[in-house]
Amino acid sequence: MHTNPRPSTIATAITGVALVLLAIATRRPEAALAGGALLAAVAWGRASTRGDIARARRAGFEMVWREQSRRARLAVGQSRVFVAELRNRSDRVVHVDSLRAVASEGLRAEVRPHELDVLPGGFARIEVEVTGRRVGRRGVHGLALGAGGVGAAFEVPLTFANVLGVEVVPRAVASGLQLPRGGRLRADPAPGRSRSRKGDGTELREIRDIVPGDSFRKIAWKASARRGRLLVREMEVEERDVVWLVVDVAAEGWAGPIGESPLDRAVDTASAYAIERARHGAAVGVALVTDHIVAWSPPARGGADLDRLGAIWLDAIDPYGADRCGMAIDELLRLAIEHARPLDPAGLADLPKGDVDRLLSRLEGLRVRAPFQGPAPRPAAVNEARDRLVRHYVASFGLDVPARGSGAMVTAGIADALRRIHRARPRATDVVVIAPAPPVAGDELRDAVTRVRKRGVKVRWATVDPTHGLDAPEGGELVTRAIEVERAIAMKEATTQLTAIGVRLVEARSLVKKHPAHRYEDVHERLAGEGPNAPPGPPAPTPHEGDGR
Repeated sequence: MHTNPRPSTIATAITGVALVLLAIATRRPEAALAGGALLAAVAWGRASTRGDIARARRAGFEMVWREQSRRARLAVGQSRVFVAELRNRSDRVVHVDSLRAVASEGLRAEVRPHELDVLPGGFARIEVEVTGRRVGRRGVHGLALGAGGVGAAFEVPLTFANVLGVEVVPRAVASGLQLPRGGRLRADPAPGRSRSRKGDGTELREIRDIVPGDSFRKIAWKASARRGRLLVREMEVEERDVVWLVVDVAAEGWAGPIGESPLDRAVDTASAYAIERARHGAAVGVALVTDHIVAWSPPARGGADLDRLGAIWLDAIDPYGADRCGMAIDELLRLAIEHARPLDPAGLADLPKGDVDRLLSRLEGLRVRAPFQGPAPRPAAVNEARDRLVRHYVASFGLDVPARGSGAMVTAGIADALRRIHRARPRATDVVVIAPAPPVAGDELRDAVTRVRKRGVKVRWATVDPTHGLDAPEGGELVTRAIEVERAIAMKEATTQLTAIGVRLVEARSLVKKHPAHRYEDVHERLAGEGPNAPPGPPAPTPHEGDGR
């Protein structure tokens, strides 16, 4: 059982140590007695808190969610109140204060009330207000509380067996999936932009003279007889927009405040653009990439396809696979053991030391209580079976795990996605890459873009301002100005590199502007008159200010 000292307790311990050192230096026994008394009080408070909590837990001190499901879905910035009960089956009153929730960093959880008494054999009702901060699968794992001791000098984080899972989705996904009044028809939405092309359709496009290469079965014999020369029927087939979004979800994009980092805004913008195009009849495909393709969702149509576009973004923050996880497998195993110890009736104490297989079997048995029962993440090649079990346990409970960074801006994953889009069916009509502007467009990216553009597909590269949401410290105006100048120069170089291979560079916020006539604002046009000494422009609107395509 872990016990965390409170700030006042830490200050008391530091004061006691300082008095003891002062007594040693000045040979004052009264100072030593005072310091020793403070340290003894801190130690006694820790032991008392641990004893009270352990006694209550053995008697049946637990938390029960009063919800129909242990899995909920929230949008970024959306809040919801969950009701729970603290039940005390012991014969003593349990006084609880400084009550707070132990939740993932992608959530903000506030508990009301902060202090209460749970009577013997009774229960107390509490409310946990949960707010989504970052897209992903998150968990509310338990409570941190102080009980007993000397003024509850220590708090004990308690993990309960009924973990609450919360899926945090982008704002546009939540609004797009809400049922309007009267419900939503699960069929094809209103037709979007369509075009006609030559093909084996049923509509007549034109009758023209035969040319080498035309099939004889296309010859219009009656028309040819009337005009005295061979004519062929050219048919047409109607096709809809097929939009592909390629989003770079590398770990470097999470740098910044939670909910305001470049990748947070990139995912928010991409989801808004995908939902809007899907609601207007386009088939939307999504590819999430780092230095390789990590998630692939082929395009589809219809109102039910909005559910697919809502779930794909949960994989953008999935750091549990061996290719994306920033923790070694032994560190993941220790994290899983610490989390599973309170869930196991015996606290894993009955397992022989060193028996990894029995430990993993116990973890797999506890995983059935997890709120997320998805497929196992990608395991490592070494000890694949054991590695898969550990990663599956951590992912099922939504534990916080750091993502592994690639170390530099690489375009290998984007190039792989473009080559795959080139081979995909139905044929793409529009490709939007949402990623940081590459400093150099290598041969691999150039070849992939050339393949796609040869089929008549336009490619746009949307960038997100990496400094948006970051506040400069007081007196840091010169540093801020230097960063702006450096970014302007980098954007000009990126514009030159991408223009040379036929890619149009745009701002990500232009994808969701209100005014369609200006929704594709070119960065190179905006920077054409800017130099290193040009004054900064007006503040840019956030990606949530518009809902157009």
